[in-house]
Amino acid sequence: MKTVRVSLSALSALAALALGGCAYNTIPYSASAKNVEKIKGINIQPVAIEKFTAATPGKDSIACRAAGSVTVKPNFETYIEQAFIDELKIASAYDAKAATKLSGKIDNIDFSSGITDGNWTISLTLTNGKAQSYTTKTVFPFSGSFVAEKACQEVAQSFNPAVQKLIQDVVSDPKFKTIASQ
Repeated sequence: MKTVRVSLSALSALAALALGGCAYNTIPYSASAKNVEKIKGINIQPVAIEKFTAATPGKDSIACRAAGSVTVKPNFETYIEQAFIDELKIASAYDAKAATKLSGKIDNIDFSSGITDGNWTISLTLTNGKAQSYTTKTVFPFSGSFVAEKACQEVAQSFNPAVQKLIQDVVSDPKFKTIASQ
């Protein structure tokens, strides 16, 4: 009878693969008709959007319970920057060469995945070229679940509407028209 020797590191690697969970991927952004109409109603000249930054640059995932990570491509700040550009383009309020340039910084992004409810919390500071800025904090609620896999899937599915709500909150603030018109 042959004896098979398995190293402790090989067993650890197999256990990590089996127990490590998986990634819960967010979907690509889809613009909100409500946001487009709101932007059109503000009646601003087209603006340019500069690269968004984040308190934690390049962050593309957040751990969700012990079930894996909620992942966004390519990262949170670029996803939100591109979402903002998409909304402005559809509203005919975007021009990459416009004199008025807006930039954003994701000050905080996180979620809660509770048993009965959950939410995304996103804080964004929007700034123009004259260093005028304001911060918007959005909390987007969604349903929770006792089962980790279901709760984490709900977190991933709720990211797109959470970003839509963030943009709605940003452009609904009267300060948006002020800094977008400078």
